[in-house]
Amino acid sequence: IDECANSNGGCNHQCVNTDGSFYCECNSDGYQLQDDLTCVDVDECSTDVCDQNCANTVGSFICGCNAGFELDSDGQTCNDIDECVMDNGGCNYVCNNEMGTFSCSCTTGYDLQPDGITCTDINECNSNNGGCNQTCINEDGSYRCTCEFGYTKDGFYGCSDSNECSTLNGFCQHTCNNNVGSYTCSCETGYTTSDIYACLDIDECASGNGGCEETCINAEGTYSCSCGVGFAVFNFHECEDIDECASGNGNCSQICDNTKGSFQCSCGVGYEQDSTFNCKEIDECANSNGGCNHQCVNTDGSFYCECNSDGYQLQD
Repeated sequence: IDECANSNGGCNHQCVNTDGSFYCECNSDGYQLQDDLTCVDVDECSTDVCDQNCANTVGSFICGCNAGFELDSDGQTCNDIDECVMDNGGCNYVCNNEMGTFSCSCTTGYDLQPDGITCTDINECNSNNGGCNQTCINEDGSYRCTCEFGYTKDGFYGCSDSNECSTLNGFCQHTCNNNVGSYTCSCETGYTTSDIYACLDIDECASGNGGCEETCINAEGTYSCSCGVGFAVFNFHECEDIDECASGNGNCSQICDNTKGSFQCSCGVGYEQDSTFNCKEIDECANSNGGCNHQCVNTDGSFYCECNSDGYQLQD
């Protein structure tokens, strides 16, 4: 007898006739026989059929995934979505993929903003001048230290004095004086600065004749005083008379008389000058017999009278 021919054998899904009997079976794996005739829905979600989320349906089920995951082609497994693949996850700089999510981070020198995406530059100079010894200059994503004029970099942060005098004497014509952070040029005695670097001779004679009593002679970097003939420089500025008579009697043969700025030779009694320096003896007898009425006897520098014979005597 084919029991299935009469009211499907009482089965609500399929009736399978067998030799001398029959049985019922369900249309799919999503159903199970509750008794020998009735098929009821199987709740697949009561088992770990889905990787994450499971939604039971009549005769079947649907798997779903949490945010940050996507369903695999097997319909059950959930795979992580790499959000960083598309447009860097919207991150300004670095996108870090994580299981089911992602995060943004910034490179050194930048700070992540509250929106979790945007990076803005960190101004390192706002904190302790960036550690710089002198000037801190902020740059996009970084910063640098610089030094003021007269200093050179010493490592990343430090500054040390530049010795400008060590190179070409600081372009100074005379003396280069190094100072901390600077330098100055100075001139030797007798010079004055004509600009920052050059030196110009001081004409000491232009002011008060250089203090000289007579003639002031300017020279490069110095000056000197000189005196007229017959005078010698004394105490650099003064002139004092030269006593020509003190040396070799002024070359005078007899009397040397010193005068201010000069001298003159003269002769003693009985002598007369025959040149500037020399004296010659005067022959008094040659002029009116020396005033003698008999004989006149000339001597060196003088004369005397004598009588012709013993029969006479000098009255005066």
